[in-house]
Amino acid sequence: MSVSTGVLMPLPLTGKGVGYTCGSLANGMVDQDFGVTIVTPRSRWPLPSVEVIEALPIWKRYLPYGWVKRGASRSMEAAFLKCMDRSRSRRLAAYLWPNASMELLQELKRRDITIFREQFNCHTKTAKTILDRAYAKIGAAPKHGITDATVRGETEILEAMDYIFCPNQSVEASLIENGVPKSKCLATAYGWDPARLSGKRKLLPPNHGITAVFVGIICVRKGAHLILDYWARSRVKGRLVLAGRMEPVIKEKCASLLARDDVTVLEYIEDVGSLYRSSDVFVFPTLEEGGPQVTYEACGCGLPAITTNMGAGRIVRDQREGFVLDPYDASGWITALRALSEDIELRQRMSVAAVEHANRFTWTVVASQRREQMIGHLGHGN
Repeated sequence: MSVSTGVLMPLPLTGKGVGYTCGSLANGMVDQDFGVTIVTPRSRWPLPSVEVIEALPIWKRYLPYGWVKRGASRSMEAAFLKCMDRSRSRRLAAYLWPNASMELLQELKRRDITIFREQFNCHTKTAKTILDRAYAKIGAAPKHGITDATVRGETEILEAMDYIFCPNQSVEASLIENGVPKSKCLATAYGWDPARLSGKRKLLPPNHGITAVFVGIICVRKGAHLILDYWARSRVKGRLVLAGRMEPVIKEKCASLLARDDVTVLEYIEDVGSLYRSSDVFVFPTLEEGGPQVTYEACGCGLPAITTNMGAGRIVRDQREGFVLDPYDASGWITALRALSEDIELRQRMSVAAVEHANRFTWTVVASQRREQMIGHLGHGN
């Protein structure tokens, strides 16, 4: 079967964040019978196997995206439909990342094109419930921006989809509990690129005791306040390193914990591999996720993980590559931190398991699995 897949990516392709995930999957899906075209506002990241269509006019591609993103959706969707028209000689698939309009979905259905959606976070109703609770626990107003209208809009969009890629068991569960038929949910994973993390350089100098590292936005959603508390209460010898942009409420509510001598805060790290090579344990008590790339990369670098069901993705299995705990299980987190600090053999065993399991989650592997899923479901939607 010869297939042409159009990917609608509403954010610029920059080789970072969501765009990096999308581009890595798309590039790995291509083979001689499976072509992929990405329609995006603009691209600063060459993808050797993928055709990339930049929907913004040339002069707008060089301005800050925040200045020009208004109105970009309409031009992207028009370019996307033209892309679909070009490929009528092949079987067609539409692969949509969030924010596609209902009008686009209706037009794709009118053309009898099978529609796949990337669900890179939980259903917004589930996310809102989790995050409302989390902000209430620390006595702060919710900062997540999810409204009842957001939830209604996503629910309507999900109803129109044929299939939905779920990169985490928790994502799939959130969709099903909010009325999405299980038959629409396709179990998938995210991945990592060994070349991106290769090298020998270490970002941090040697340290007495373990180095536990948290990578991502330092925010309530990702449980930054929790790991700061658990680290302090564990009294583990070593240092906790948090790398990422910090949400103001964390800075406000956790000021004393952030000021500890054994806590280091870094800005965004370009060479994240050098940070992982400086570390012994990956800690990620995230409350709501899709399939966090940082977890796959940490495992690929041989770090045992202490994380949650949300943060484990499809890669971390409890007691094998690390510990999978309830984010609010303070006793469990403190015990796990102490175990990995004190038991070198346990840490080494989990490190080996993490590396071995990570080999099943390179972008090449997970992208080829998605390609086969899409081929197997073409023509069965609508």
